[in-house]
Amino acid sequence: MKLANMNQNYHRYPLEYFLDSTVRTGLEAIELWAGTPHLYVDDASAQEVAGVLKQIKQRNLELVCFTPEQAIYPINLSAKDDACRKRSIEYFRKCISVTNALECPKMLVIVGFGFYSEPEEEAWKRAAQSLHVLAQDAEQSGVTLVLESMSNIGSNVIYNLDTLQRMHAQVNSPAMKVMLDTIPMVLAGETIEEYGAAFGNELVHVHFLDGDGLTTAHLAWGEGKFSLDNFIDGLKTINYNGYLTLEHISPKYNWDPEAAVRQSLKSIGSKLLSQ
Repeated sequence: MKLANMNQNYHRYPLEYFLDSTVRTGLEAIELWAGTPHLYVDDASAQEVAGVLKQIKQRNLELVCFTPEQAIYPINLSAKDDACRKRSIEYFRKCISVTNALECPKMLVIVGFGFYSEPEEEAWKRAAQSLHVLAQDAEQSGVTLVLESMSNIGSNVIYNLDTLQRMHAQVNSPAMKVMLDTIPMVLAGETIEEYGAAFGNELVHVHFLDGDGLTTAHLAWGEGKFSLDNFIDGLKTINYNGYLTLEHISPKYNWDPEAAVRQSLKSIGSKLLSQ
Protein backbone atom coordinates (compact mmCIF):
# COMPACT_ATOMS: atom_id res chain seq x y z
CA MET A 1 0.00 0.00 0.00
CA LYS A 2 1.20 3.46 -0.92
CA LEU A 3 -0.15 6.96 -0.38
CA ALA A 4 -1.19 9.42 -3.06
CA ASN A 5 -1.87 13.13 -2.75
CA MET A 6 -4.95 14.80 -4.26
CA ASN A 7 -5.42 18.36 -5.46
CA GLN A 8 -9.06 19.14 -4.67
CA ASN A 9 -8.15 21.19 -1.62
CA TYR A 10 -5.44 22.98 -3.59
CA HIS A 11 -8.05 24.69 -5.77
CA ARG A 12 -7.02 28.15 -4.53
CA TYR A 13 -3.52 27.49 -5.91
CA PRO A 14 -2.25 26.71 -9.42
CA LEU A 15 -1.67 23.11 -10.49
CA GLU A 16 2.11 23.63 -10.38
CA TYR A 17 1.87 24.47 -6.69
CA PHE A 18 0.06 21.19 -5.98
CA LEU A 19 2.61 19.14 -7.91
CA ASP A 20 5.55 20.85 -6.22
CA SER A 21 3.84 20.49 -2.83
CA THR A 22 3.46 16.76 -3.40
CA VAL A 23 7.17 16.48 -4.10
CA ARG A 24 7.99 18.53 -0.99
CA THR A 25 6.01 16.14 1.20
CA GLY A 26 7.92 13.15 -0.16
CA LEU A 27 4.91 11.53 -1.83
CA GLU A 28 5.46 10.00 -5.26
CA ALA A 29 1.91 9.58 -6.56
CA ILE A 30 -1.15 11.73 -7.17
CA GLU A 31 -4.84 11.41 -7.87
CA LEU A 32 -5.83 14.26 -10.16
CA TRP A 33 -9.12 16.01 -9.44
CA ALA A 34 -10.09 17.54 -12.77
CA GLY A 35 -11.74 20.84 -12.00
CA THR A 36 -11.16 24.54 -12.45
CA PRO A 37 -8.57 26.00 -12.17
CA HIS A 38 -6.38 22.91 -12.65
CA LEU A 39 -7.88 20.97 -15.55
CA TYR A 40 -11.57 21.14 -16.42
CA VAL A 41 -12.28 18.63 -19.17
CA ASP A 42 -14.94 20.63 -21.04
CA ASP A 43 -12.53 23.57 -21.34
CA ALA A 44 -9.26 21.71 -21.86
CA SER A 45 -7.53 21.47 -25.23
CA ALA A 46 -5.40 18.51 -26.25
CA GLN A 47 -2.38 20.75 -25.79
CA GLU A 48 -3.39 21.61 -22.23
CA VAL A 49 -3.86 17.94 -21.36
CA ALA A 50 -0.47 17.12 -22.85
CA GLY A 51 1.04 19.95 -20.81
CA VAL A 52 -0.40 18.55 -17.59
CA LEU A 53 1.05 15.12 -18.35
CA LYS A 54 4.42 16.71 -19.07
CA GLN A 55 4.41 18.52 -15.71
CA ILE A 56 3.56 15.30 -13.87
CA LYS A 57 6.34 13.40 -15.61
CA GLN A 58 8.88 16.18 -15.04
CA ARG A 59 8.44 15.62 -11.30
CA ASN A 60 8.57 11.82 -11.59
CA LEU A 61 5.09 11.53 -10.11
CA GLU A 62 2.75 8.62 -10.82
CA LEU A 63 -0.83 9.44 -11.75
CA VAL A 64 -2.91 6.65 -10.20
CA CYS A 65 -6.46 7.89 -10.74
CA PHE A 66 -8.21 10.62 -12.75
CA THR A 67 -11.20 12.10 -10.92
CA PRO A 68 -13.28 14.53 -12.98
CA GLU A 69 -15.38 17.05 -11.10
CA GLN A 70 -18.78 15.36 -10.91
CA ALA A 71 -20.26 15.91 -7.46
CA ILE A 72 -21.98 19.22 -8.25
CA TYR A 73 -24.33 20.68 -10.87
CA PRO A 74 -24.61 20.21 -13.84
CA ILE A 75 -23.22 16.63 -13.87
CA ASN A 76 -25.64 13.88 -12.85
CA LEU A 77 -25.78 10.43 -14.45
CA SER A 78 -29.06 9.70 -12.65
CA ALA A 79 -30.83 12.91 -13.66
CA LYS A 80 -34.48 12.66 -14.68
CA ASP A 81 -33.95 15.53 -17.13
CA ASP A 82 -32.81 13.94 -20.39
CA ALA A 83 -30.67 16.90 -21.45
CA CYS A 84 -28.74 16.88 -18.16
CA ARG A 85 -28.23 13.12 -18.22
CA LYS A 86 -27.12 13.08 -21.87
CA ARG A 87 -24.74 15.97 -21.23
CA SER A 88 -23.35 14.11 -18.23
CA ILE A 89 -22.75 10.95 -20.27
CA GLU A 90 -20.96 12.91 -22.98
CA TYR A 91 -18.90 14.69 -20.36
CA PHE A 92 -17.73 11.39 -18.91
CA ARG A 93 -16.97 10.03 -22.37
CA LYS A 94 -14.65 13.01 -22.86
CA CYS A 95 -13.16 12.29 -19.45
CA ILE A 96 -12.38 8.71 -20.48
CA SER A 97 -10.48 10.07 -23.48
CA VAL A 98 -8.56 12.49 -21.26
CA THR A 99 -7.77 9.67 -18.84
CA ASN A 100 -6.20 7.82 -21.75
CA ALA A 101 -4.31 10.90 -22.91
CA LEU A 102 -2.88 11.30 -19.41
CA GLU A 103 -1.69 7.66 -19.52
CA CYS A 104 -3.72 7.00 -16.37
CA PRO A 105 -5.15 3.53 -15.69
CA LYS A 106 -8.24 4.49 -13.64
CA MET A 107 -11.06 7.03 -13.68
CA LEU A 108 -13.42 7.61 -10.75
CA VAL A 109 -17.17 7.82 -11.33
CA ILE A 110 -20.22 8.44 -9.14
CA VAL A 111 -23.83 8.18 -10.28
CA GLY A 112 -25.30 11.32 -8.74
CA PHE A 113 -28.89 11.33 -7.46
CA GLY A 114 -32.56 11.18 -8.42
CA PHE A 115 -35.45 13.28 -7.21
CA TYR A 116 -36.36 12.49 -3.63
CA SER A 117 -40.03 12.70 -4.67
CA GLU A 118 -39.77 9.78 -7.12
CA PRO A 119 -39.23 6.07 -6.45
CA GLU A 120 -35.53 5.33 -5.98
CA GLU A 121 -35.78 2.58 -8.58
CA GLU A 122 -36.46 5.11 -11.35
CA ALA A 123 -33.19 6.93 -10.70
CA TRP A 124 -31.50 3.54 -10.36
CA LYS A 125 -32.56 2.54 -13.89
CA ARG A 126 -31.21 5.79 -15.34
CA ALA A 127 -27.92 5.41 -13.47
CA ALA A 128 -27.47 1.83 -14.67
CA GLN A 129 -28.17 2.81 -18.27
CA SER A 130 -25.65 5.64 -18.06
CA LEU A 131 -22.97 3.39 -16.56
CA HIS A 132 -23.52 0.74 -19.24
CA VAL A 133 -22.69 3.33 -21.90
CA LEU A 134 -19.57 4.50 -20.07
CA ALA A 135 -18.40 0.96 -19.34
CA GLN A 136 -18.55 0.13 -23.04
CA ASP A 137 -16.44 3.19 -23.82
CA ALA A 138 -14.00 2.29 -21.04
CA GLU A 139 -13.65 -1.27 -22.33
CA GLN A 140 -12.74 0.01 -25.79
CA SER A 141 -10.32 2.58 -24.36
CA GLY A 142 -8.57 0.28 -21.90
CA VAL A 143 -9.56 2.48 -18.94
CA THR A 144 -10.79 1.05 -15.63
CA LEU A 145 -13.75 2.89 -14.11
CA VAL A 146 -13.78 2.88 -10.31
CA LEU A 147 -17.30 3.25 -8.96
CA GLU A 148 -17.64 5.10 -5.67
CA SER A 149 -20.45 5.09 -3.14
CA MET A 150 -21.44 8.44 -1.72
CA SER A 151 -23.15 8.83 1.64
CA ASN A 152 -26.93 9.14 1.83
CA ILE A 153 -26.31 12.86 2.29
CA GLY A 154 -25.08 13.06 -1.30
CA SER A 155 -26.97 10.33 -3.15
CA ASN A 156 -30.14 8.28 -3.01
CA VAL A 157 -28.88 5.85 -5.67
CA ILE A 158 -25.54 4.43 -4.49
CA TYR A 159 -25.12 5.30 -0.84
CA ASN A 160 -23.87 2.15 0.93
CA LEU A 161 -22.16 -1.17 0.38
CA ASP A 162 -25.34 -2.99 -0.66
CA THR A 163 -26.26 -0.51 -3.40
CA LEU A 164 -22.66 -0.36 -4.62
CA GLN A 165 -22.52 -4.14 -4.82
CA ARG A 166 -25.85 -4.32 -6.63
CA MET A 167 -24.85 -1.76 -9.27
CA HIS A 168 -21.44 -3.33 -9.80
CA ALA A 169 -23.13 -6.68 -10.44
CA GLN A 170 -25.78 -5.19 -12.70
CA VAL A 171 -23.35 -3.34 -14.97
CA ASN A 172 -21.17 -6.47 -14.98
CA SER A 173 -18.30 -5.03 -17.02
CA PRO A 174 -14.63 -5.98 -16.83
CA ALA A 175 -13.91 -2.25 -17.15
CA MET A 176 -15.81 -1.34 -13.98
CA LYS A 177 -14.29 -1.98 -10.55
CA VAL A 178 -15.12 -0.40 -7.19
CA MET A 179 -13.46 1.74 -4.56
CA LEU A 180 -14.15 2.75 -1.01
CA ASP A 181 -14.00 6.09 0.72
CA THR A 182 -13.59 5.83 4.47
CA ILE A 183 -16.00 8.73 5.13
CA PRO A 184 -19.23 7.38 3.56
CA MET A 185 -18.17 3.90 4.66
CA VAL A 186 -18.22 4.91 8.33
CA LEU A 187 -21.38 7.02 7.93
CA ALA A 188 -23.11 3.90 6.59
CA GLY A 189 -21.90 1.84 9.55
CA GLU A 190 -19.70 -0.39 7.40
CA THR A 191 -16.14 -1.68 7.61
CA ILE A 192 -13.15 -2.28 5.39
CA GLU A 193 -13.44 -5.99 6.07
CA GLU A 194 -17.02 -5.97 4.75
CA TYR A 195 -15.87 -4.25 1.56
CA GLY A 196 -13.16 -6.85 1.12
CA ALA A 197 -15.61 -9.71 1.63
CA ALA A 198 -18.06 -8.19 -0.84
CA PHE A 199 -15.65 -7.34 -3.64
CA GLY A 200 -12.33 -9.13 -3.24
CA ASN A 201 -9.97 -8.13 -6.06
CA GLU A 202 -12.65 -5.90 -7.59
CA LEU A 203 -11.79 -3.33 -4.89
CA VAL A 204 -8.99 -1.40 -6.58
CA HIS A 205 -8.86 2.08 -5.03
CA VAL A 206 -9.29 3.77 -1.64
CA HIS A 207 -9.80 7.31 -0.37
CA PHE A 208 -8.15 7.18 3.05
CA LEU A 209 -9.28 9.90 5.47
CA ASP A 210 -10.08 10.58 9.07
CA GLY A 211 -13.56 11.86 9.90
CA ASP A 212 -15.90 12.94 12.67
CA GLY A 213 -18.41 10.15 12.04
CA LEU A 214 -21.24 12.67 11.66
CA THR A 215 -20.54 14.77 8.58
CA THR A 216 -18.88 14.29 5.19
CA ALA A 217 -15.79 16.31 6.18
CA HIS A 218 -12.67 14.53 4.89
CA LEU A 219 -10.17 15.29 7.62
CA ALA A 220 -6.44 14.88 7.99
CA TRP A 221 -5.48 11.88 10.08
CA GLY A 222 -5.37 12.77 13.77
CA GLU A 223 -8.06 15.44 13.45
CA GLY A 224 -11.06 13.13 13.57
CA LYS A 225 -12.36 10.13 15.48
CA PHE A 226 -11.48 7.16 13.24
CA SER A 227 -9.07 4.47 14.40
CA LEU A 228 -6.07 4.52 12.09
CA ASP A 229 -4.78 1.25 13.53
CA ASN A 230 -8.11 -0.50 12.92
CA PHE A 231 -8.26 0.76 9.34
CA ILE A 232 -4.73 -0.38 8.55
CA ASP A 233 -5.45 -3.75 10.13
CA GLY A 234 -8.56 -3.97 7.96
CA LEU A 235 -6.60 -3.26 4.79
CA LYS A 236 -4.07 -5.92 5.77
CA THR A 237 -6.85 -8.41 6.46
CA ILE A 238 -8.34 -8.01 2.98
CA ASN A 239 -4.86 -8.02 1.36
CA TYR A 240 -5.35 -4.62 -0.25
CA ASN A 241 -2.20 -3.56 -2.08
CA GLY A 242 -3.39 -0.52 -4.05
CA TYR A 243 -3.06 3.19 -3.44
CA LEU A 244 -4.58 5.16 -0.59
CA THR A 245 -5.46 8.69 -1.64
CA LEU A 246 -5.39 11.53 0.89
CA GLU A 247 -8.51 13.37 -0.31
CA HIS A 248 -8.65 16.16 2.25
CA ILE A 249 -11.89 18.13 1.90
CA SER A 250 -12.65 20.92 4.33
CA PRO A 251 -12.69 24.71 3.84
CA LYS A 252 -10.20 25.06 6.69
CA TYR A 253 -7.54 23.48 4.47
CA ASN A 254 -7.93 25.99 1.62
CA TRP A 255 -5.28 28.39 2.90
CA ASP A 256 -2.60 25.78 3.58
CA PRO A 257 -3.50 22.45 1.93
CA GLU A 258 0.02 21.12 2.34
CA ALA A 259 -0.32 21.34 6.11
CA ALA A 260 -3.18 18.82 5.98
CA VAL A 261 -1.03 16.41 3.99
CA ARG A 262 1.83 16.75 6.45
CA GLN A 263 -0.57 16.22 9.35
CA SER A 264 -1.80 12.96 7.80
CA LEU A 265 1.74 11.79 7.07
CA LYS A 266 2.78 12.59 10.63
CA SER A 267 -0.11 10.53 12.02
CA ILE A 268 0.40 7.63 9.65
CA GLY A 269 4.14 7.66 10.19
CA SER A 270 5.75 4.34 9.38
CA LYS A 271 2.56 2.31 9.79
CA LEU A 272 2.27 1.64 6.05
CA LEU A 273 5.96 1.30 5.22
CA SER A 274 6.05 -2.38 5.98
CA GLN A 275 3.04 -3.18 3.80
